[in-house]
Amino acid sequence: MKKGTIFWISILFILTALSIVLVIKIYPKEVKINEQGIKYKLGDEQGGSEQLVDVNIEGHLYQTITGKRRFEGTIDIEGEEISVPVDQRKLNIPFSDEGWGAIDYPYFLYRKKDNAITDTAIYQYGSLVINRDFSKVSIMVAEQPKQPNGDMRVSWRSEDGQMITVPASSRSEAIRLSNEIMKEFLKGLQLK
Repeated sequence: MKKGTIFWISILFILTALSIVLVIKIYPKEVKINEQGIKYKLGDEQGGSEQLVDVNIEGHLYQTITGKRRFEGTIDIEGEEISVPVDQRKLNIPFSDEGWGAIDYPYFLYRKKDNAITDTAIYQYGSLVINRDFSKVSIMVAEQPKQPNGDMRVSWRSEDGQMITVPASSRSEAIRLSNEIMKEFLKGLQLK
């Protein structure tokens, strides 16, 4: 074989291998979690406040060539009331480098007589933290107290915030798992 032929075959092989790696890396990963988790409040004195919940997460996890991740799909949690029309609950959650993303539901309100849009709103449920392959999940459930002026202020605190962690069957397992996957986000802080 001539040197030129070997060169072009080598280039073709490298480009093919690179293309395969890129396709595998950026092809969306199907996410289908239907598992039992635990809902609990943080804090030393909060023991006993936990309850088992079924969590269903379905959608796709997208990743760009630069490693940025984004989830598109739905999250349903047993017993949770989300004041967003069912047909508008599809989420689009970009994740930070620390692995967390905001669970925000933008939605429209329609006039009954002609289906015209009368209002828009965003319901902020909390924040989602995932591990690299989306097999472990912690949700920081935001508190939504009304302010004296009628405004809603969404907040979560590491001292006494509400959490949902999947998969987990006990409070201690849930806290251990949350500390593991939230390590970058918490920057040294340990949940209790």
